[in-house]
Amino acid sequence: MSFEQLRGVDPESFDELAKKWERLAGELSSTGTDLKAATGRIEDWTGDAADTARDHIGDVRGGFATAVEHIERIPGVLRTLSDAISEAQETVNRIVEAAESTQYLTVESDGTVRAVSDGPQDARSDEEQRANAERAEEMTQVVTSTLQQVSEADRTARDALEEAAPDAAGLQLEVTGDGHVLGKSDIPHDASPQDVKDWWDSLSPTEQESAIYNHPELIGGMDGVPVAARDRANRSTIVDEYADLVARREELDAMGDERHEGQDRELEQVTQAIRGLDSINERLEDDSLETYLIDYSTEDSGTSVVATGGNPDTADNVITSVPGTGSHIGNVGGEFGKADAILGAVETTERGSDTVHITWQGYDAPPTLDEAVGSGRAEDAAGDLLSFQDGLRATHEDGGSHNTLIGHSYGSTAVGHAAQEGTLNVDNVVAIGSPGMGVRSLDEFNLPEGTDVYAGTTENDIIKGTPPFIHGIQPRSMDGVIEFDAGEGDSGGFLGKSDTAHSQYWDENSESLNNLAKIVVGQSPSTP
Repeated sequence: MSFEQLRGVDPESFDELAKKWERLAGELSSTGTDLKAATGRIEDWTGDAADTARDHIGDVRGGFATAVEHIERIPGVLRTLSDAISEAQETVNRIVEAAESTQYLTVESDGTVRAVSDGPQDARSDEEQRANAERAEEMTQVVTSTLQQVSEADRTARDALEEAAPDAAGLQLEVTGDGHVLGKSDIPHDASPQDVKDWWDSLSPTEQESAIYNHPELIGGMDGVPVAARDRANRSTIVDEYADLVARREELDAMGDERHEGQDRELEQVTQAIRGLDSINERLEDDSLETYLIDYSTEDSGTSVVATGGNPDTADNVITSVPGTGSHIGNVGGEFGKADAILGAVETTERGSDTVHITWQGYDAPPTLDEAVGSGRAEDAAGDLLSFQDGLRATHEDGGSHNTLIGHSYGSTAVGHAAQEGTLNVDNVVAIGSPGMGVRSLDEFNLPEGTDVYAGTTENDIIKGTPPFIHGIQPRSMDGVIEFDAGEGDSGGFLGKSDTAHSQYWDENSESLNNLAKIVVGQSPSTP
């Protein structure tokens, strides 16, 4: 390693790579577990084909186990190299600072420290000049020794990484299934969630793994792919996404007053996205919550779809909550608080119920009340919300779940437009604090037979003042809608109505929260 290379390298980059390798090892280990589970599901299958399938799955699992064993060595090697580089940089930087502090020493590009003089005008004695030259030589020796040590550390790391390479581990392409690597053209586009599920089921475990590993940006957002697979795909991309956002924020911060208006907006969006990913990552890292990252995007205001409390594909009750005006990825942490509140109330209502809550920030919500007057963003959300609900039906493993779709404020407007655009495949539709769902009658909705529509608005919610020409009749006033008691909420403002009451539907032990829990588990809510 040269002097210039040492001074230019960023040791933290090796630490970041170490984290990525740790993540990969975890993903491969999880895949091995998934394959073991898949083998268990065919235990009653007998015959030559069954034996061949089991042998192949065993070979693949063995390959994954070997890969994990070797990959787990890599993070330690990278961190050791990072420490060696950091220590070497500290040493040479001290030498450079010392040389630059005097006019009689200079550092060459190769790290050599050279003594210099002022020529005929140099007023130093011969003894002083000799001492300066000796100091330059000593400093050069320190730099040379440091470069030798860090170069040896680099060679040691290289050798260790070569020992962890696939060839050294005895792994060849056949282990992951030669001919079973999926390309982008193999992945269906614009297919229905059920067609996507049928395609996914047609793949071998190796092909499914190839899709997740090679195309996570596609698999992570596909309705019809099982939630566990989408979660793994999205977890594999969020690390790089986060690192890119942090790097971009640092670039924009460094511009200071030189940023133009567009860059100021970008900095705000990037900071918002980082805040959202921080909340999501904190959720994912808490094993007690059993969280699944079903989808996310940091484009524009950002979107996210996150399940809490278990896997929607195996749960008995599945809640999807659609937030309203002002919702974006940066405030997803607040939405997680609402998810916890509903799940807590459900547990109180029906002990031991298998219930999952999905926070669906899957659309570009209006940022302000002025924009919430229009229906455009609700109309844009409709298709994605329909597809997502169809996907939940397609991927559920145990014959279907009891699905409740809750829309709050403008989120209920989005739900209403989804129900107009196509068949909204849910058991319950719930509107809370709704300004209107874009209709004047339930007859305008496309709902499966037996689907119930509920609505509740706190007595003092300011949303009650929304006129019907904005988003239609408020659902609590429509024939056929079951109105439930949402409580009073805090009073204030004009005629006692308040913004605060518009956000109190998740307050602990409130009428609204208790009734939401009852609806979720199939009980009848109390009425006003």
